Amino acid sequence: MADGEPEPKKLPSWEDATRGSLVRGGLWLMQVVGAGNVFTKSQLRDAFPEVAQIDRRIRDLRSYGWVIDTSREDVGLGSHEQRFVKPGIPVWDPAARKRRSREPVSPSARRSALQRAHYACEMCGRAVPRLDLAHRVSLTAGGSNDLGNLAILCSACHAARDAAPGISDLTDRASSLPIREKMRLLTWMTMGERPRTVLEDIWAQYQQLSSIDKQEMARHLARLLDEDAQAEDGTP
Repeated sequence: MADGEPEPKKLPSWEDATRGSLVRGGLWLMQVVGAGNVFTKSQLRDAFPEVAQIDRRIRDLRSYGWVIDTSREDVGLGSHEQRFVKPGIPVWDPAARKRRSREPVSPSARRSALQRAHYACEMCGRAVPRLDLAHRVSLTAGGSNDLGNLAILCSACHAARDAAPGISDLTDRASSLPIREKMRLLTWMTMGERPRTVLEDIWAQYQQLSSIDKQEMARHLARLLDEDAQAEDGTP
């Protein structure tokens, strides 16, 4: 290093478990993989066995200007390989993340999120006049404005989510649930999402109909129920 040149700032350790998975993933690429080198999904998961969605967190780095190629961008890569081309915004720097957090969601991403949710809350399924656009992982915590990180919530569900109760409160409330609801909740936790039902989708789309079409939909459903009742009774 030439005289008078500032000494390069030392990076935090990627093994520091107090840091978020996106930050640790970026540091792992810098300190273990190195720019220009290839890594595999197995290597990534072995490095972060406790992070269920580490693949997604690595993908989220692209929103911060990181270039990470897959076989779609680099035909020389296998399906389980990726190449760390170059780093982008230093996500371990709180000031850099704060600057990133002020970037607005694009109108096209907002429209896509609403269309995906069928213009209804993705938590409770209600189609209400006011719907909020929220981030599943906040930008300041390393989230992005990518469609996969956007959620459509009604104001009530948004407020309930942001209340952020402690683990003891949640475990107490979960303990009081009937066994069927405990199993349902565990399924959602395992999947990492609450899957929407056909009934919720129909209700959300019904809310977008005109008043005339809503009346026709109600009459149609009433006819179906009448036919079902007659079939059960054996009435011809």
